[in-house]
Amino acid sequence: MLAACSAATSSGNAVPAIDAPALIHRATTSGELLYIGAHNYIETYAYPAGTAAGTIKTAFTVMDLCSDAHGNVFALGTTTKNGAQVGSVYEYAHGGTQVVETLALPARQIPSGCSSDPSTGNLAVTSYNYHNYTPQIDIYPDATGTPAIYTNTALSALPQPAYDGSGNLFVVSSGNTGAYLPAGSSALVKITIDAILGNVAHAQWDGKYFALQSFRVARHQGEHTLERVYRISISGSAGTLEGSTHFTNWYSKDAGLSWIAGDTMVATPGNYVAIWNYPGGGKSISVLHPAKKGRAITVSTGS
Repeated sequence: MLAACSAATSSGNAVPAIDAPALIHRATTSGELLYIGAHNYIETYAYPAGTAAGTIKTAFTVMDLCSDAHGNVFALGTTTKNGAQVGSVYEYAHGGTQVVETLALPARQIPSGCSSDPSTGNLAVTSYNYHNYTPQIDIYPDATGTPAIYTNTALSALPQPAYDGSGNLFVVSSGNTGAYLPAGSSALVKITIDAILGNVAHAQWDGKYFALQSFRVARHQGEHTLERVYRISISGSAGTLEGSTHFTNWYSKDAGLSWIAGDTMVATPGNYVAIWNYPGGGKSISVLHPAKKGRAITVSTGS
């Protein structure tokens, strides 16, 4: 049910050296910035204005993005070494164009999601083993060093993590179960949700609830299934569906990822970026068209 340990550092888990990212345009250094990851690029925009701020060429494939309370941005990425994939976390300062720190994932782990604890600065990275797809949670204290590793049978491949404002961590994949790590605890609790969800593409704390980007399995209609954000509260070992937000024309077939930024939400459906009111939803209030089709997305506050 639960395993927790510190990952050992070995030569087989070393992070390959990379060149500093190449600045194509000068990046903004103040105000909120929208980061969009697309393969080997990260594009930035002033947020919510949507004006282009910069583009970074990366030496890794961008898998996902998240940011912390101070505006630092964490890019989950993979490189190839000796024919094998290597997963790492690359940190950028708000508006910065060079990697300021690189964190190694445990050997054979491919990153799938990340979340920063606003109360401690700890960084939770979810990952899966590329041989057998076993999911795990890697928690880096103060976003540095070697992670503590947790596994739980309530999770399946591509788990998504979310810290709330008090340092409690909720990790969920799909279905009606997830894993919960209370602040200060080293033991995961299995959470049973009173609704069955499809694949959870992203999880985040919206200030009141855990907000899960997913779809209801009971309403599945193939490629016409629409993405929703489901708001979940947790008490003990139970998760309760408190409400959901509907978004016009956000189809699950090519849903991309999302990020909540105060009273707005941004997501990467299809080949564009949409901005909605949150939790209002409905029709998008703005649309951006990045130069490259993006998937990973985050808003850095630059506090």
